[in-house]
This record gives sequence, C-alpha cells and structure tokens, in this order.
Amino acid sequence: DDAPVLLLLWAIARKKEVLVSRGELVEIGGGFRVPDVIQQGGARLHEVGTTNRTRARDYASAVSKKNGAILRVHRSNFDIVGFTETPSVDELVAVARSRKVPLLYDEGSGRVADLSAYGFSQAPLLRELIASGVDAVTCSTDKLIGSTQGGLILGRQDIIDRCRRHPLMRALRA
Repeated sequence: DDAPVLLLLWAIARKKEVLVSRGELVEIGGGFRVPDVIQQGGARLHEVGTTNRTRARDYASAVSKKNGAILRVHRSNFDIVGFTETPSVDELVAVARSRKVPLLYDEGSGRVADLSAYGFSQAPLLRELIASGVDAVTCSTDKLIGSTQGGLILGRQDIIDRCRRHPLMRALRA
C-alpha cells in the first residue's frame, strides 16, 4: 500500500531529497512506481548506486543537508541475481545515524512471522526492523497481516506523531 509511504514522505521529507538505491525503484501492483510515490509525497528522488550493486558508502557519500530521508524499498515481487550487492539494514542504520537522517523502510507485505518454512523467502520481520534501528517501517495490512486493504506505519514516536498530526492522515487513513 502506497498510502503510508506517501504520508511518511510528506510529513518528514517534503521538499527534500530522499536517497533510494537504483535497484529499488520498483513498480508495484496497479502500475504504481516508487519514483512517482516519492514525487507525490512532496520529496525529490536522489538515486544512489547502480541497478545491481549499491553499497552503504553510496548512501553515505550522497547524504547532504538537502536530504530528508534514506528509503529502503523491499523488492518483494522480483529478484536481481548474479553480480549483486545490497547493504544490510545494520549498515544503513549506521549511515543514517552517523549522518543524522531518518532511515525509512517500505517492507511491503508486513511480515510478522517467519514464513520460510512454508517456502517464502526469508526477510526481516517488522519487529526486527524496528529493533535494528530503522526509524519508520511501512507495509500493507492486507497481505501477510491478513486485514482489510490499508497501510501501516511503525517506528519512532516523533515520526509517528508527525504523521498523525498531518492533514493527509484523515484522507489516507494509514
């Protein structure tokens, strides 16, 4: 669901750059594209790395006073295979902390339990992302959580409060 990402960007990164790996500029269901969601969220896309290889230092070297956030987008509907590299969540948390910029993670499906025993790929759970230091995590409520269609934002209290007070909150109902 794009509503929580849109709200989050509008509330904390409006008129600022958002750093995203080129390998995470995905199109999701319904033809919605991450670059379009960033733009509609009032932020400016700043691509880092390459399609197949992005390192923590790519983010670190791109951070400036123009940045509002680093955004990690989970590639839930495709894989890049071969000569690839993606920084770990811990590496991105370290970059975000050292550069004093929020780390946002669009997890997509909302994993609340390890489903690898059922043939699903292993990915961090929502609680693990928050515990690792990600500032805000967004996901859909209708996929793995099993609720009605909607969006969820989890994270630091100050970020959640900014979203809660934003006028878009009522319209988007994230």
